[in-house]
Amino acid sequence: MNDFGEMAGPYMRKLALIIALLPLLIPGLAQSRNNCLRVMPVNELTRNAILIARVKVFRTEKARYKGLFNQLATLRPVDVIEGDFTLTEINVLARSNERCAEDNYIKDQEMLVFLEPEDSLFHTVNFQYGQFLIVGDIVKGWRDKANNAVDKPYAEVRQEITDYVKAARTPKTEGEPKPPAPQKPPAQPVKPPAIP
Repeated sequence: MNDFGEMAGPYMRKLALIIALLPLLIPGLAQSRNNCLRVMPVNELTRNAILIARVKVFRTEKARYKGLFNQLATLRPVDVIEGDFTLTEINVLARSNERCAEDNYIKDQEMLVFLEPEDSLFHTVNFQYGQFLIVGDIVKGWRDKANNAVDKPYAEVRQEITDYVKAARTPKTEGEPKPPAPQKPPAQPVKPPAIP
């Protein structure tokens, strides 16, 4: 029994050390996990979204959608910037099983969302990076031109999105080939003279 006790002592100390270091390692792992999705610039979010709106989260419920999403959120539009203006409720799949995704909706929150279709429903473009919390009239975590997170008034954000939408709809004229020059109509065939 003495031999067993002597062997267990060093292993118990190592186990205690590992357990003591775990709280220090977990935040580091969580930070690296957050950085594994590429943060799209706003113009790319705008191009990829079929519906851009300021919404209020009306209801959330657990869902099991093809093993890909674990939440179904019902959103009520407050201001539709781009997309179907007739919608009174928007059903969005969230809590994706995609690696590093942390898209989530919480009842009664007001948000700016960029949505794309998922069968007959929607999901958030770029997961958590396609939804922005609105507190008061400030959009939290908006992206500036350098793609850094900033807080910005909703009116300014809305104007910026509108400008991106207009730019995406307007065809670029620079670098396009010129239309061909109008051609002369073909000459009428000449009739041979009549022989008497």
